[in-house]
Amino acid sequence: MTDDERGVDQVEPTELWQAVLRTAVDPIIVIDQDGVVLTANEATERLFGYTTDDLIGRNVSALMPEPYRSAHDGYLDRYLTTGEARIIGIGREVEARRADGTVFPIALAVSEIAWNGRSWFTGIIHDLSERQMVEAQLVAAKEGLEERVRQRTAELEASMTELARSNRDLEQFAYIASHDLQAPLRNVRQGLELIDEHLQETFGHGFDPETTELRDLTVAAVERMEQMIDGLLSYSRLDRSQRPAEGTVDLRELADQVVRQMSLDFTEVDARVELSELPTVPGDELQIRQLLQNLLENAYKYHDHDQPLEISLQATETDDGMWLISIGDNGIGIDPDQRERVFELFRRAHPGYDGVGLGLAICKRIVERHGGDIWVETGQNGGSVFSFTIPRSDDG
Repeated sequence: MTDDERGVDQVEPTELWQAVLRTAVDPIIVIDQDGVVLTANEATERLFGYTTDDLIGRNVSALMPEPYRSAHDGYLDRYLTTGEARIIGIGREVEARRADGTVFPIALAVSEIAWNGRSWFTGIIHDLSERQMVEAQLVAAKEGLEERVRQRTAELEASMTELARSNRDLEQFAYIASHDLQAPLRNVRQGLELIDEHLQETFGHGFDPETTELRDLTVAAVERMEQMIDGLLSYSRLDRSQRPAEGTVDLRELADQVVRQMSLDFTEVDARVELSELPTVPGDELQIRQLLQNLLENAYKYHDHDQPLEISLQATETDDGMWLISIGDNGIGIDPDQRERVFELFRRAHPGYDGVGLGLAICKRIVERHGGDIWVETGQNGGSVFSFTIPRSDDG
């Protein structure tokens, strides 16, 4: 029978364990109770740079740097005398020393074999150099990332501080400029009236037809400028106040008031306004009133002249603790490509109509300052549906 034909039970144990020792990936060293190396495998030679012949008969402390080298024999004596184990049967991470003197980290597991009245120790070593290098790289990357985060955070805070300062300066400029522009506009209007009176007193007649037309164009331009200034002032006041006044607002009662206030306009276009049950919400009553008024005026301004105006105002609860308020109409609607832009300053979806493009920008600012969002969609009847969210109050 050949060696290949023999069963496992016929393999010599010594031959088998020598093969295991020789082919093991990790270094394995066997020492006696005096710390003298009895044998070592090829992996030990590759890792430490010693030949097996160099190691056999030497104290294993030759593979250790200080302070492990000097303390090693004491560890063995203490264990053999008291049973107190530092590494034996436990394992730990320590440092080792190669033949060229370089020191590197290892994981060392030591087990004891009692045989013929003596103790023998087997050490299995795993090189941790690569792991330690990766860990160092990870630590360096983490520290670098944290430093970059600190730098970016500082830059962002500085940018936000500068932006806040710029916004305050811009808001103050807009308020002062708008306020100061009102006086010269009043002077222009009054000047035109005084010129007309002067002509009546001096020549017995006022402006001729051509001059009257020019005057009317000038007055219309003045009125448009006044509307723009009023809008800028309203927008600026929203920015100048730190936060909406705290309180609760009964939306149904407030909507009733705004509808009554606009009753003459609605009667003019044979409008029908339907108000559903509306909640009480936390917020600033003056700002919420302006929000509803701007949206209802928008529906009136852009109504379809070929049919009576219909407006509906309703509310639904959302899953994220908000009220969804929707104001729908059957007006001329808004092109899909204009839906996002109509909330920008001076943006007008229908240039042929009166207005300066500030009403919806003010609505957006009011809603955002109350913690909500606002958007517009096309209604089922072809008109517009303006929707905004606002937080629910504890009691409704």
